Amino acid sequence: MASRLLAGCLALLLFLTLIGGGVLYFLQYQQKVAVDQAHTRALELYHQTKRPKNTDIDPAKRAEALAVWRNEVIPKGGRKPFVAEALYLVAQNIAETEPDTARDYYQRIVNEFPESDRHGEATAKLAGFRLRTNPEEAKTLYSKVLDASGDQNLKAEALWGMIRVEDNPEETPSAEIRERYQEIIVQYPDSEAAGKARERLNAVHRQMIFEDPNPNEFKKVHIISKGENLLKIANAYETTVYIIEMLNGVSSTSLRQNQQILVPTWGKVLAVVDKSDYELRVYRDSDKHFLIQYKVGIGEKEWKTKRGEYIITNKQKHPPWPDPKTGKMLKYEDPEYPLGERWLGLSPPNNPNARTGLGIHGTNQPETIGTSSSAGCVRLTNEDVIEAFAVLREKSRVIIQE
Repeated sequence: MASRLLAGCLALLLFLTLIGGGVLYFLQYQQKVAVDQAHTRALELYHQTKRPKNTDIDPAKRAEALAVWRNEVIPKGGRKPFVAEALYLVAQNIAETEPDTARDYYQRIVNEFPESDRHGEATAKLAGFRLRTNPEEAKTLYSKVLDASGDQNLKAEALWGMIRVEDNPEETPSAEIRERYQEIIVQYPDSEAAGKARERLNAVHRQMIFEDPNPNEFKKVHIISKGENLLKIANAYETTVYIIEMLNGVSSTSLRQNQQILVPTWGKVLAVVDKSDYELRVYRDSDKHFLIQYKVGIGEKEWKTKRGEYIITNKQKHPPWPDPKTGKMLKYEDPEYPLGERWLGLSPPNNPNARTGLGIHGTNQPETIGTSSSAGCVRLTNEDVIEAFAVLREKSRVIIQE
């Protein structure tokens, strides 16, 4: 009797165990399905691939996607491959507001998801955080990215990071470091790293060109000989009278024989207007080395700035302007005059006498810089256009690209 009772108890216990296991498996399966569905829903909210064409991303939906990832997918997804994607996208969006959390998310990807497509990007991002706190670890991480990645943008980012480890932001970088930045700009022109390299060099070059009173790689001493004037000197150095005046505070009437002045040594220059970044970048035309850059405004939808190659054929201060929208001839004194302090007219290289109506100019609306709001021209602040007017010569090439 006792044995039968014991057998019955054991059978009941086995049955309950099987039932419990089944319930646990069912619950785990349900959770797996729920997490999978949550990730799919978050992806749709984030990328909004079904939105009508020519409509912007809805930031509220993106915020909802981030909340789903943070509250449902990341805590419950374990080491499913898509968790790495969730970690990366959340970290990317909170890096400015929650840097510590973003850094921890990148660290998780590096540690827990070595096979993830986001592993290399997360390693580079983590290295960026370590630049401030542990430069040697940052260098090691960037080296891993260089060794493992075939992605050009990632390589550029790693190269940039390796340079930043050696570049003290409080000092003028050495010629070797500046050349390494130039290599990123030339080899990976469309990468984020190239943009950061240009930003760094822009600040350095501006100091060397416009603030340093001594000769350097951008300017040399010229001794005035008998009968020379600024136009003759400018032509000899393939530059402008205006930049020589700006660097020295002189004019042709104030020159004297044997006087020493500083003259630019970069020769012909090339300007590239990148519409996607709202930037005008000036390069040395001979080797495409980056010099300086400016933020710009470009044409609004109905008056798009036309891409293509042009040359500067008309440089003026305060020319009258026929408004293409109203037909009214506007003068500098008019409150609605749109050209600001300078005008650089553009023409096709094969037809320099053509008047396209397209140009680079200043503006009485500096708040429009960085936007698409002009009648097709390239706008700079008045301060910047005076400087660009001095740097760019007539016949300088200008490339407008998307």
